[in-house]
Amino acid sequence: MADNNNPFEFVQKVYPEVDIATCPFTDDELAELDGTNELLVYLPAHISAADLCRIVGVRANIDFDNETLVKNAMVKENQWFITSASHSPELLYFSAQRAVRIYEDEGLHGMDLRRYLAFTAIHSARFGVLPDQCYWTFLLSGKYDRSGVSVVGFDAEGVLNHHGWMKNFKAKFTGSRYIVLAPRIEVTPQTELLERARRGLDRRAGRESDLDS
Repeated sequence: MADNNNPFEFVQKVYPEVDIATCPFTDDELAELDGTNELLVYLPAHISAADLCRIVGVRANIDFDNETLVKNAMVKENQWFITSASHSPELLYFSAQRAVRIYEDEGLHGMDLRRYLAFTAIHSARFGVLPDQCYWTFLLSGKYDRSGVSVVGFDAEGVLNHHGWMKNFKAKFTGSRYIVLAPRIEVTPQTELLERARRGLDRRAGRESDLDS
């Protein structure tokens, strides 16, 4: 199995024919990924969830040609993000509502369907297995219909299952996944010292905006 010393290796493996945008994370931030058990993920602008399923090589229970209730974030932007490399979601038996509050307090974001599939592609490229097999994961940055939330996961046959659910629902087999967006648009001498958000640290550094105390 490849290691994480070159996180771009997995991105290039997943998107061999894509013109990949410049990564806004610093070399020091990328060097920490093994120690924090995290992955670097790339999501090209405009790429559809159906195309991402084909890239990953998975079947889905979603009729992509007729699905109109699933909403994704930042569709027009190339996205680099960092997320947990864990094979299963965290915050099990926490509702989507509570998970959103936890992540917001730490300067973190949730996934949507496209982000989740991009994560799945990188996870599979590195570990050779699908994540969240027989678990459900809330997609906290996406929307389902007007006030619902999407839950996704892979069944025992490796099929991606998606359902719309209630934000206050919780179960011992349902959790969430965070993403870290870079605290900068590009790496420059002025931006490289900005701190990224980190999971599990209750601190102001890493938030996208804040007030002087």
